[in-house]
Amino acid sequence: MKVRSTFRLLALFIALLIFSSSYAFCRVDATQSSGGPNQSAILLIGDHQGVDETDVQNAALLVAEALRKQGIFVSDPVHEAPTEATVYRVVLRRSGKKILFRLSQEDVTGTLLIERELLLADIEDIASSAPRLVLALAHRESVIFPTSFFDGGAFGTLSNPSNEAFFFGAGIGWSIDRLSYSVDMTGRLSSADARNLNFYFHSMSVGGRYYFRKRNRSVYIGGGLGVMYAEYRLTSGALFWEHTTYYEKKLGMGVYGVLGIEFLRSARNRLTLDLRVDRPFFQLSRREVVPITFGITFSTSHLFSRLTDHSLF
Repeated sequence: MKVRSTFRLLALFIALLIFSSSYAFCRVDATQSSGGPNQSAILLIGDHQGVDETDVQNAALLVAEALRKQGIFVSDPVHEAPTEATVYRVVLRRSGKKILFRLSQEDVTGTLLIERELLLADIEDIASSAPRLVLALAHRESVIFPTSFFDGGAFGTLSNPSNEAFFFGAGIGWSIDRLSYSVDMTGRLSSADARNLNFYFHSMSVGGRYYFRKRNRSVYIGGGLGVMYAEYRLTSGALFWEHTTYYEKKLGMGVYGVLGIEFLRSARNRLTLDLRVDRPFFQLSRREVVPITFGITFSTSHLFSRLTDHSLF
């Protein structure tokens, strides 16, 4: 019961930390980027050589929507702007089969303050890349990953494939993301506390994930290596007269595999659903140790915000 209460308090603390930091950073960054809540700017359609006018208009509308979500008030897309105006310029240029997607901010038309750009594989990628481009510019971050994320989550676990024991756990971690893959460091704690059974499984792992789509939502597969601890205890007797009839614990190395789906990949806050299987290189004499985990993880990059210069993805 003490372990279970500790897990609940840990999960509550992580949730409060994430949401409070996320709210604070969003308010500060959005206000600084826009120059104030009432300041408006012009969204200017710039050079779009080799790109259809309709695609350019759609890209500009997506950029406008993303800017407004960041608290930056812009006009509807236009092709001309006054000489002295705060301007956000959208540029699309075709380079072979790829498309250069650039967003810049100018205080006086032609005077560059900051710009970010992405090299897209296809025109359809504009929909998922526009929010990322706006976030990078508005928060003075690099479009290039790695972007660091703080990860916190909760999960339910089957103790092994042939056993019906189900228990809960919590985990925290840190990940560095690129567009196609990520590197993860994760710590997980879980336990089952039944009347006559206590089972604990903890792991500290390092691994990675490969994403099948370079989009805002993507399925991924991954795995890695970790240090794992398993403890199994059987008891008998009444509440205040319990007697341990069997006890065993082991610490060693192991591997894990994970399959999941991640949402909001272009945002600073993400949500992940996954299925993970851990396989220690050791076994307990009376129990097979192959925990199967169904988890949900919330990730935020607010805690790792960085100032960066112009970058080309």
